[in-house]
Amino acid sequence: MSRQAPLCLALAALAACATPPAQPRHVVAVGSTLQADLDTCINNAFTSMAGGWHMRFTVSLPDGTVTGSDGHLQIQPTADNRWVILRPDATGAFVPFSEITNYGQGQMESIRLDVAATTIFQERYTDCHPPDASGRFKYVSLLDQALPDGSHMHTTRTGWGSADYHYSVDVMEGDTNPALYALRTRTGERESPPLD
Repeated sequence: MSRQAPLCLALAALAACATPPAQPRHVVAVGSTLQADLDTCINNAFTSMAGGWHMRFTVSLPDGTVTGSDGHLQIQPTADNRWVILRPDATGAFVPFSEITNYGQGQMESIRLDVAATTIFQERYTDCHPPDASGRFKYVSLLDQALPDGSHMHTTRTGWGSADYHYSVDVMEGDTNPALYALRTRTGERESPPLD
């Protein structure tokens, strides 16, 4: 064997290591490449969800307790990157509950539409992937959410959605009590088309 043969073998091995592995067959890519225009991506995602939804929530608490709930809501786009969330009242009629506003640069805020006008959450989107060929989008955001006792939870949320389905996973941690944490999932299925 010539003296160049070991060198050629070493270079071939190095090139093989530098080649990224193929994506496993069972992995389903969701969302296209990251979009630089974050606000357009977010606004399009929210507006595509206009209409009625059946939402289900599951929370896993530090003591091992798992609780769940479900409900119905409607998303109604308004002007200037705003969406009103409607929920059923005691009679079952949908009434405005809160308003979500995108202030730009991925900064969102949800305000209750009652006398107190309290902030429900502040959310900052860090990534947004517009729909891929299948129509599914993906996003990542950070939330600061107030609890009824006045404390706050910091949440990292990863969500996936389409025109008819939505799913997200929240990792939540207390701002002053590290032992206060939870894992929460949200799933949504469209019930009605966009509102007029």
